[in-house]
Amino acid sequence: MIEFIKEVISKFGGRYYGSEQEKNAQIYTKNILEKYCSKTDIVPFNSALEAHFQSLKLFCAVYVFSLIVFKFSIPFAAILSVVNTILFIGHFVTYRHWLDFLFTAKTSYNVIGDIEPTETALSTLIIAGHIDSVKEFKWWYKLKQTGAVLTVIAGLLFPLLSIFMVTAFFINTDWVQFVWGLFLLTSPILIVYFNMHGERVVDGASDNLTGVAMAVEMAKVFSVIKLKNTRIRCISFGAEEAGLRGSWAYVKANKKQLLEEKAFLINLDSIKDLEHLTIGTQEANTLVNYNPALIEKLEQSFQAMEVPVKKLPLYIGATDASAFMMNGLPALNIIGLNSRRMDPIYHTRLDNMDNLDGVAMNALKKVLIHFIANLDKQHYQKR
Repeated sequence: MIEFIKEVISKFGGRYYGSEQEKNAQIYTKNILEKYCSKTDIVPFNSALEAHFQSLKLFCAVYVFSLIVFKFSIPFAAILSVVNTILFIGHFVTYRHWLDFLFTAKTSYNVIGDIEPTETALSTLIIAGHIDSVKEFKWWYKLKQTGAVLTVIAGLLFPLLSIFMVTAFFINTDWVQFVWGLFLLTSPILIVYFNMHGERVVDGASDNLTGVAMAVEMAKVFSVIKLKNTRIRCISFGAEEAGLRGSWAYVKANKKQLLEEKAFLINLDSIKDLEHLTIGTQEANTLVNYNPALIEKLEQSFQAMEVPVKKLPLYIGATDASAFMMNGLPALNIIGLNSRRMDPIYHTRLDNMDNLDGVAMNALKKVLIHFIANLDKQHYQKR
């Protein structure tokens, strides 16, 4: 798995979504999966890849504009602010892609490889990660944890301003001008949104070549260990960092088939630290809550392999598992980063081979093999 990650980085470097580097890395991944899978495919999809993050410039501009308008018309400023906040939450925070129509569609790619069981397939287990990486979050690299805190504060400013302006519409007293001044003074914090990214595309060794490497490894393992009733599908999603675009496109195009196959996704993202291996219980941004019964089954495999695991919510960001859950398809997500405090590598140039040792991946490999074998055994016993 480590060798796969090294090869991808050495051959293609950072893999910004929609770039030739991402495309070529996907072709490379498909060529490897072909050695182990009975069927492989690379599937292009078109999506507004820049809409998720570039929309932040629009939201910040309207925020400042509404502060200016407040001096001339409180009702108009309140309407602007409320609409801006609703769109900010719906489009950006909860990943609903409301403003995609404002942006040009670009092409990315998903890679899919299937390993058929020896007998009738009673379900499909999808093991997936994403191949793309981001342009560096410059403030997170420069300011570390402070940069992450400022990002949270900036996000809170949008609804707080709306609440203030609506209140000021009904209660226009002397304190209103003072609070308006406070919002004006704190508005420079929005720079962490307006100018979030640097030009450098990070290597993405942990986030998320670890997930793709694990999917490829499961293809290798279960091309030898033959399952009787469980189809293994290994997917390398594209454009996850653009707002879960690859998984959204995949689910949208294949939802009926996935329901018929009784498909279930285990998504793997940033498998870096053994001490932080975590089964997600929910994803706050996307309003997703994972099935406790499925979490328990997966946790049992961690216990059986004596691998420590946490069960925690993901409070910031989202994973491809959310795209499945939001579309009514069962999924779980496993991460290997600290979910309570920002890891310095996250979306920065430090996400490289020097900060990845493979211990967590090797431990998780044992867990997944145990879980998949047990899942297939349960199918066979029910027949």
